[in-house]
Amino acid sequence: SSSSCTWLSRKFPSSGGKASERCARSLAAACVMAPAGEPYLPPGERQELMREIGICDGETEEARRGDAPKDQQQLLVCLERGLHLRRRLFAESSSEVTSACRHLCEACNFAATRMLQTDNLKGACDLLKRAEQVADKSDLDRSITWNNLACYYRRIGKLRTAVSFLERALAIEEHMGSADAAQTHLNLCATLSQLQRHNDALYHAQSALIRVYEMLSPLMLSGELAGTGVDAGSGPPVGDSESMLEQVTVLCIAYHNLAVEHEYLKKHESALCAYASGLRWAGRFLDSNHQLHGILRDSAEAVKAKLPQGSAAMRRAEELSAGWPQQSTSSGEGESSRSAHMDNLLTPRDASHRDVEDAGEDSAEDR
Repeated sequence: SSSSCTWLSRKFPSSGGKASERCARSLAAACVMAPAGEPYLPPGERQELMREIGICDGETEEARRGDAPKDQQQLLVCLERGLHLRRRLFAESSSEVTSACRHLCEACNFAATRMLQTDNLKGACDLLKRAEQVADKSDLDRSITWNNLACYYRRIGKLRTAVSFLERALAIEEHMGSADAAQTHLNLCATLSQLQRHNDALYHAQSALIRVYEMLSPLMLSGELAGTGVDAGSGPPVGDSESMLEQVTVLCIAYHNLAVEHEYLKKHESALCAYASGLRWAGRFLDSNHQLHGILRDSAEAVKAKLPQGSAAMRRAEELSAGWPQQSTSSGEGESSRSAHMDNLLTPRDASHRDVEDAGEDSAEDR
């Protein structure tokens, strides 16, 4: 390695005799044969680096336990130092360096997400670009980072750049068979809709529906997915209820986005049926205070006003709404508040509220 060659040149200058040259060649060979390609270190330096890594790891764990902004900043500092020390001690391909890169990537993404929520856009961008630098050792890390970069670029109105990052993330998720692919489809749907590419947005809404059904249908067939009602007893779905309820929520959002795109394409009958299908799932599985109830219901009523009374779509919507009993329990834990994550997934119905700052082309640097 370059560091070992520099050390050798200091210890054995070219003006030395043949014995010095033989010794230098011998040490150089030892460098080449270092286990797992690890760099050569002078005696004692390896032990010193191990000691520094131990101290740094202790400080990292202490910073993890805090939740204040200064703790998050200290955590990032410690993770950066831990990665630097491990790169001095271990090969780049080693599990030690890979693990340090992944921990730093995770922390950068977490901190950047918080900054986006507090409108610290410059700080979020810097952290996400650092996360992208250390995400090259994991497909999962790359997809998470690119999704978050897409959220950043949507926030600043660079929608084409956001689409580029979402498409790259989706390619990884589809290859991995990740459950997150459905949410990336919905992010793409909402972003493309803002660009008035409604046929493309419709495709991604439909793709999200298919992906969620692929995950929920085995649970439905096995009886693991059961809402409250006369046939299912009371209480939330059995099994991994939190994960299943998240998937049902994504399904309801997919129905909402599908309906919105049908509206933009002037297919009001299809839009009403999609809203009613979303309401059917929300009524069976989601808390009665969940914000999606009101969003879907209000949207459906708005579409009904555009259809003639007694139309086939009106009758179908009534059948869908009456198909399952309504959820009557309520956790009362503030689910009526709208989350930033849901805002990213939902396609806006009102064209007057679209982002129009993306009229120009995004810069090559952004992409």
